[in-house]
Amino acid sequence: MARSLMVLLGANQGITAAEVEKILEGLTGVEQVALSIREKRVVAWVTGRLTESTLPATEAGWKAVRLVGNAMLIGHVDAVDQAVQRLAMQDAWPEWTSLAEERQANCEFWAVGSAALVGPQAVSAGVKRFSLTVSIRDRLTSDVAFEFNGTPSAETLQKWQSTMPGATIEGGMVHVRMSMEAEEVQQKFAPVIVSPLGQRLASLVKAARYLQMRDTTLLKQTRPVIYGLDGGPRELNQNPNR
Repeated sequence: MARSLMVLLGANQGITAAEVEKILEGLTGVEQVALSIREKRVVAWVTGRLTESTLPATEAGWKAVRLVGNAMLIGHVDAVDQAVQRLAMQDAWPEWTSLAEERQANCEFWAVGSAALVGPQAVSAGVKRFSLTVSIRDRLTSDVAFEFNGTPSAETLQKWQSTMPGATIEGGMVHVRMSMEAEEVQQKFAPVIVSPLGQRLASLVKAARYLQMRDTTLLKQTRPVIYGLDGGPRELNQNPNR
């Protein structure tokens, strides 16, 4: 499902299927990607086996910065610079980050955003923000929660329930939960691609274009390697001399 979504997101950005395959190859060494978007400025935090000494080449207006350990930032120059400054200050995490951490431990994909990403109807209805969690096993299950600026009126809640079948009200929040088979999910990709959220997800594809590809000409590693050490990766000797 994730591969199919990446192909469609790439096609909507004019990226060929062959380029998407290269992007997916670059993602094989990645453990986690966090994408932050504010006023069309993008910065992606990528962690994984980023062992190459040189940073990836980027287009004008974009940059990549290596962080301590196997992590890097990729995105618009000003957004990356601001992210580096925030990390250096080591201030308390903002509310958005705390909300993300709560969801990260329980699902494969999560998103937290303002009401504007949902649409003007959500803004006019008094929605403050939304959060989305997705878990993929043999089925895809998701939960979208809409948080209001204040206690929504009964009329507002009834309207949401009438426009979103299956919506439930829990403590002044509206939850829309869904569970479906993989084939059904892919049939519903089209409206996601053109939605405001889909347009933001397309930024992930663009950032992933700058990930370095694995060198398939090298001999395959036959011994375990420890990554994240101060002196760089180290091959583990399984039969030390006694």
